[in-house]
Amino acid sequence: MTLKRRTAVLWAIAAGAIILGTGAQTWIVSTGVSGLATTSVTTTGNQAAAVVPAMGLVGMAAGIALSMARRIGRWITAVLLMLAGVAAGISSVHAALDPAGAAQAQVSQASGTTADAGSYAVTVWPWLTLLGGVLLLACGLAVAVLGRGWTTSRRHESPVTSGAAGAGGAGGAAGVAGGSTAVSTSAAGTAEDGAELDEIDAWDELSRGQDPT
Repeated sequence: MTLKRRTAVLWAIAAGAIILGTGAQTWIVSTGVSGLATTSVTTTGNQAAAVVPAMGLVGMAAGIALSMARRIGRWITAVLLMLAGVAAGISSVHAALDPAGAAQAQVSQASGTTADAGSYAVTVWPWLTLLGGVLLLACGLAVAVLGRGWTTSRRHESPVTSGAAGAGGAGGAAGVAGGSTAVSTSAAGTAEDGAELDEIDAWDELSRGQDPT
């Protein structure tokens, strides 16, 4: 079983986008705040767990890096994906299980005291962030295990054997000699005809595939 590079790239980018998107949503709704009996205080995922948006960006950047990574780069990227997934997952679970601690800064800012709110309601978003973290972790594991068969692009490499190089050099020399003869002949011909065509013009004509004579 193999994993296509394109699939891994889209997988990582999608998981990182999920983490970024869910982290921007309201995770905790605090009610019964001192001095704000009829008003609730909301806390987003980015406020409750500051590491979440960073891990989302790491996941997306690692996904883009996978499109160009070679063997060592693939391993480094796979480790980054796994670490980002674990960090995002742990942070989201911690905020969901301890909403009072995660929302303390926002509650204190709203009430002006250090007192806790009367109640805390956890939305579904931290659990969806956990899902994004699990997807990143799974992507990193898949890249490490199933990405070993990825081929390395060699578009910019053009190895030439010595025999081919020799043949090419001889052919090129013959072509240059032939071209020089043609230019000299054409230049002489045009001079006899009285036309104003120098050697540079003749080379330009030859480069366009036209016969300057």
